[in-house]
Amino acid sequence: MHMPAAFLPDYILIICDIFATILVLIAIWRTETRFWSGFSEGLQVATIFSALCGLYMLQANVNPGMAVHWLGVMLTVMMVGPWTAIVVLSAIHVFLLVTLHMGDYTTLGFNITTCVLLPVAVASAIHLLFYYKFPRIIPVYFAKVGFGDLLCMWAVDAALTISLLLWSSYPSFQIYQDFTLVLALMGGMEAVISTWIVAGLVCYIPSWLTTFNDEEYIHGK
Repeated sequence: MHMPAAFLPDYILIICDIFATILVLIAIWRTETRFWSGFSEGLQVATIFSALCGLYMLQANVNPGMAVHWLGVMLTVMMVGPWTAIVVLSAIHVFLLVTLHMGDYTTLGFNITTCVLLPVAVASAIHLLFYYKFPRIIPVYFAKVGFGDLLCMWAVDAALTISLLLWSSYPSFQIYQDFTLVLALMGGMEAVISTWIVAGLVCYIPSWLTTFNDEEYIHGK
């Protein structure tokens, strides 16, 4: 995701740069080394990285000079955990910025904060809520992914809408019509697709889901 730097005051950009840098460094420190050393885990991370880079390069344009990308956050958290998800998703933003100039260096911290850190936090909270408060059965696991995806998208949509209303020059009706409503509706499609993917992983490659335990969920403990 990128937003023209002129939309945001400098102090917001500086705060987000500091916040994003600290959280990404902590995530690198907390990431399990097996995701970088093991063949299967490395293949998993590479698959996520390649798939999301391909999706992000499609550029879901909202207005000239502005694009939004936060697809697959909930699914990534379910597959590799929150800390590794932060590292992988942040790396995708940096990679697309450096190689394809998708974005702006001055707003990188803001983009990582709103499109990586915020949705990962929402996804992790949804995961913990479902894990401890609901039955541990496969249908609940699927529902968690779909519902969590929807909330992740709505959280990012709300944060970016507020940013546009406060600091952009776009008329409010244009923001609501061409940005807020469109992206809110896209959450449903994202939730359905993620649920299909996680269902396939549960059936065929359950080892790729760090948040899923065969015995625990099959027996509904």
